[in-house]
Amino acid sequence: MITRAALIALLCFACMSARADTIYSEDFQSGKSEGWLAMGKGEVRLSTYGTNISLKLTAGATAVKAVSTVGFSRVRLSVAFAALSLSGDDACIVDVSADAGHNWTFVSRLGHGQDDGVTMHSGTAEAAIMDNQPKLVIRLRAVGTDPHATCWADNILLSGDEGLAVVARPAFAADGTRLAQTYDELTNAAVAPSPADMLAFAPPANAKPPSNIFRGMLSLGAERTGTTMHVLTDQYGDSTANGGAAGHLPAFDFAFVQSGVSLIPVRRGAIPANHPEWEFILEPGRVWDETADHGLTRAAVPFALEERNANCMHNGVLTFLFGKNGKVSDVAWQIGSEACIYFKFDMWGRAAATYRPGQVADASRIAADYAQEVAHRLPTRPIETLAHDFPGADSSNFGSAGVVPASDIALYGLVANGVNYVGGCDTRFGLYPYCAVMDLPSYSLAKSIFAGLGTMRLSLLYPGVTKEIIANYVPDCAAAGTWNDVTFGNALDMATGHYNSPDDQADENAPDLTPFFLAEDHATRIEFACTHYPRKAAPGTRWVYHTADTYVLGTALRAFYRGKIGANVDVYNDILAAPIWKKLALSPPVYVVRRTYDATAQSFTGYGLTLHRDDIAKIADFINVDHGAIGGEQLVDPAMLRAALQQNSDDHGLRASTDDFRYHYGFWAWNAQHTLGCKTPAWIPFMSGFGGIAVAMMPNGMTYYYFSDSGIWVWAKAAAEANRLKPFCER
Repeated sequence: MITRAALIALLCFACMSARADTIYSEDFQSGKSEGWLAMGKGEVRLSTYGTNISLKLTAGATAVKAVSTVGFSRVRLSVAFAALSLSGDDACIVDVSADAGHNWTFVSRLGHGQDDGVTMHSGTAEAAIMDNQPKLVIRLRAVGTDPHATCWADNILLSGDEGLAVVARPAFAADGTRLAQTYDELTNAAVAPSPADMLAFAPPANAKPPSNIFRGMLSLGAERTGTTMHVLTDQYGDSTANGGAAGHLPAFDFAFVQSGVSLIPVRRGAIPANHPEWEFILEPGRVWDETADHGLTRAAVPFALEERNANCMHNGVLTFLFGKNGKVSDVAWQIGSEACIYFKFDMWGRAAATYRPGQVADASRIAADYAQEVAHRLPTRPIETLAHDFPGADSSNFGSAGVVPASDIALYGLVANGVNYVGGCDTRFGLYPYCAVMDLPSYSLAKSIFAGLGTMRLSLLYPGVTKEIIANYVPDCAAAGTWNDVTFGNALDMATGHYNSPDDQADENAPDLTPFFLAEDHATRIEFACTHYPRKAAPGTRWVYHTADTYVLGTALRAFYRGKIGANVDVYNDILAAPIWKKLALSPPVYVVRRTYDATAQSFTGYGLTLHRDDIAKIADFINVDHGAIGGEQLVDPAMLRAALQQNSDDHGLRASTDDFRYHYGFWAWNAQHTLGCKTPAWIPFMSGFGGIAVAMMPNGMTYYYFSDSGIWVWAKAAAEANRLKPFCER
């Protein structure tokens, strides 16, 4: 799913290269491929097209080369690929390794729909793992099942800044003395901010109960000199857009309530702002005293910057000192992780602050609600303890070990028997100290959670809703004249018959989709969704992945529900949040969905939710274990849910991607029969999100999930291990 202006991508690549020192470059115009080692089953050789020479790799081939980056920081790699005859999951991939090939970090990928055999597509990434490495291995791969799949690699550029990057300072000395975010740093504007281990933002072992009470408004003023954004990946020029606004926080003026050792923001979920790049999501943090803080109380607040009009999340923590009569220090913040494949950065800084003590409306209720939120979370245990409850379990098969680089995974877990076995939560500055409230994007998980479950809920209340006609509820589609036989169910199945290319993900990855994702008003989005793709097939006959189709469905569901209840209702709040999310005790951020910024406030439907790990575990169990019921009350159409989960042999949905994948009612399914060696088909339903997000709901009631920005969706090892622990595959 394209979420930024792809049209400026090539300009961005050129700018990134121009600002850096060249470490290694190769365009093969010399007619030599010195240092490149060929591996694998396919062919690796130089190939000429006109006057250009490139490195050709056929299906199954790999080419590797080792390069030293010693003395360089902010190292980035750019590679251009052209391709031909890619199908399904075939791809041209470049990745790197700093440990002789034991672990690989994804750089870029060229897939089906971009394989015209001529056009070179550039991909660039910056990763800390490439900095200061005596032997960085660059790997080019032609991954394909089609024997004709071919990749041509060219214009390889490894660049960086001479001089090593700043290393995060330790938070505490061996004797417990605070070394980072000290009293002096937070109260002396002349001390330049610098990154620290994330432990600096969490209570130490010798923390004391808070001696001061925070209740009122906290505002940020001018940023201090030294505030820094260290860009790692910037595919679309976000870091320089709007005068570099991404390197600065949105306006901050928010109320908080203290309850015991918890500091709770009054407003939860994404908060609209006038900032051109970011919106805040604030989460409950901690307050405590330390001896060296001169009678002030220390506070830490986890937060996320969510990209405006999109779903990328960058998680950080801010900290400050406060006391009586509005006394407050500077506020320091630090960001060191994200779930965002195209824009990755570290950011740290400080700003002047103002604390305005005062009464907060509903303070007691806010504190009580948060206490209930914590009390109703599923029990969690470290994933490493899995073998305690499942003797012989190998927890290393989760976390996509050896497949998805650990540096690209925000968090992961296995939900089994009502327990959330959790892992990950690493940042580039150490373990994130508030993992329970780390904000996660849904991206296309929303197609299952919102569009899928929402339609199933309406089908339970109003049987036959899936047969309603889109054109009867969406005027723009009616005006197009090609939607008069397209049903709600067709749109949910992404089988509207409207498309440019029937090839897997080709339309979704095409640059001409950019205006849809960048539009901030409903009129522009719905006009695009109804008219951009021509009618080419009968509805319900061909699956073609379109986020725009889910937007059409969301618009139709809203109109249908308002026609039943009244103009002042909201389909998300009334159909999902009130009757289901509340009963599941989901976190407050889930209740705030991405919407257009106009008066219509149409929900995106196909992406735009904010989730915590506990929310994912509960939603998965609601679907996979409780079959859409809570406390014996059926809350979604059971027949639709069974069909979506591939539990109805007469209603499987449509083939998606390959014969081993299906898509039905907003849910994917993968046939693991051949991978697991089953006698019969073994369909595993799953939810999938852009960038590398997967929630796999095993037929044995276990759910494996991970949130990454790797661009990789692979979890066969997890499926095999789950099957070994609790077999669902007949052999």
